[in-house]
Amino acid sequence: MKSLHIAATIILLRSANAFLSPSNTKSRPNQALHMAASKNLVVISPPGGVGEVAAVEAAKQGSSVRWFVISPPTSTSSVALSAQTMNSIQNSNGGNVELAGAQADTLLLSADDADSSLKAVSTWCGSADGVICVMDGVEEAIAALNAERSGKGMDYNEIENTRNAMVDAIKVAAKEASGSASGMKVAVLPAALDDDVEEGEGEEDGAGFLGGLLKGNKVEVPSSLNSALGRNSVATLRHGELFGVPESSPDVSPFVGGPRKYPVFRDEYLMRSIRVDPSKTVSGNSMLGESSRSSRLAVGEAAVKMATNSVNIKSGIDVCLTSLRGMDCPEDEEWIEEFKRAQETLEKARGGELFSVNFGSVPSVERLSDWLATKWAPAVLKTYDIAGIRVGARPVYASRIGENQVEIVWQELKDFKTNFVGKMIIDVTDTGILATRGPGDASAGFGGVSSKPLNGEDILVRRLADAATQAMEKGLATKPAPKKRKKKAVVQAPVVSTVVSAGSVDTPAPAAAPQRSDSGPRTTGARRSSEKKRGKRRRSTSENDSSFQ
Repeated sequence: MKSLHIAATIILLRSANAFLSPSNTKSRPNQALHMAASKNLVVISPPGGVGEVAAVEAAKQGSSVRWFVISPPTSTSSVALSAQTMNSIQNSNGGNVELAGAQADTLLLSADDADSSLKAVSTWCGSADGVICVMDGVEEAIAALNAERSGKGMDYNEIENTRNAMVDAIKVAAKEASGSASGMKVAVLPAALDDDVEEGEGEEDGAGFLGGLLKGNKVEVPSSLNSALGRNSVATLRHGELFGVPESSPDVSPFVGGPRKYPVFRDEYLMRSIRVDPSKTVSGNSMLGESSRSSRLAVGEAAVKMATNSVNIKSGIDVCLTSLRGMDCPEDEEWIEEFKRAQETLEKARGGELFSVNFGSVPSVERLSDWLATKWAPAVLKTYDIAGIRVGARPVYASRIGENQVEIVWQELKDFKTNFVGKMIIDVTDTGILATRGPGDASAGFGGVSSKPLNGEDILVRRLADAATQAMEKGLATKPAPKKRKKKAVVQAPVVSTVVSAGSVDTPAPAAAPQRSDSGPRTTGARRSSEKKRGKRRRSTSENDSSFQ
């Protein structure tokens, strides 16, 4: 096996009795200087994906990471970190990465079974300051397993059973690793995954397949990943459609298909801006939809910040991360502000509030309001997601109300009569945008503010996040400046002279500079170093003329 400072290779835990302790990466000589601020983190995930990004990012920030990789049953592939990745970890803040893993079927066996690796998980993970559990990478691992088979590929039932086995194995491993964890435990889940009933649970075909595979001796599987992590100090991070590859991937490059005459950049370099919101607003809207996208690099970094308490969050928080257009990586202050805003939205919920964003400044409130009413809103209302609503009320048009308000009206056709059902009011101020839900026509019975989301309201709320980014790109608003940290005052030690005084000594006055007769008229003591060429040339010309005569 290659030394782990060159490549870290996964070690399969076949059984608890034959447990192998993996070596850790070589640390920097000054690692002891960073131990006070380091964290012991456990990352549980399939190979690659967000799990790898989180493990590498945490190690770069100075944490001691134990990455437990869960591979599909019968898989023989290994996980390796590139030499460049290992060097970047060693040259950072003194963190390290340890790798181990097991096949999914060995984690679903009872602890009494000789082939079970269940006890090995808790023994190897040990006590941790934080746990990160990731579902991303299951599909990629199954695709790699299918590619390994040179002959007949996997059929539909086998793919589904393998997927269920990996999801259940992640839950079981999360339960074992979180038992002795003292810090925050983060579950990284897709937006479409329900909290109570997750993938791989309650399917008869999968149970029969696993029962035959494991000879009926199956371990108890938690109902969800959140329940596997326990009740205390648990946070949920949700994401939309993922894009981007980890650093160790052979496809990692700023360009699509290599350099070209007109280069095409990858999305992870064009969509670096982030927005963190509660997964569901106080009015019931989901902040993530089918069109929402999230960068794996941003999701992994956010999970690390949550697990290490680098951002202020409370237990039970459920937030989602959306990637927006922008080529500037968010700084630490921006991460803190985003999570702070999401936490305050949950704690200080105002009735009917749908969306809010803060800007540094708005040069012209009237101009931004006009752009929202005449450009942004009509373009969104023409999209298929809105125009395709055929049942119930839907947003129909947008108009300006005064100087700083935009109104989007919901209408419903009933008995050949158009009813004004509700509206969204967008207030534009000098420092931001606030969207609230408003009442409809009181004479038609819609005078109160609806307690349920209106049709298509969640789409408009998500599109408002894009509108905020577009407004900053167009110069209609400025980006809020991150708060600068106060610099510590540096106290300079008094300068102590080591020269011993020799008493008072009469110092003679400097002698006056002698006056020269050839000094220039303007500066005393200054004279021309050489004769001008012009005069010399003229004199030599006159002498030649006289000699010619």
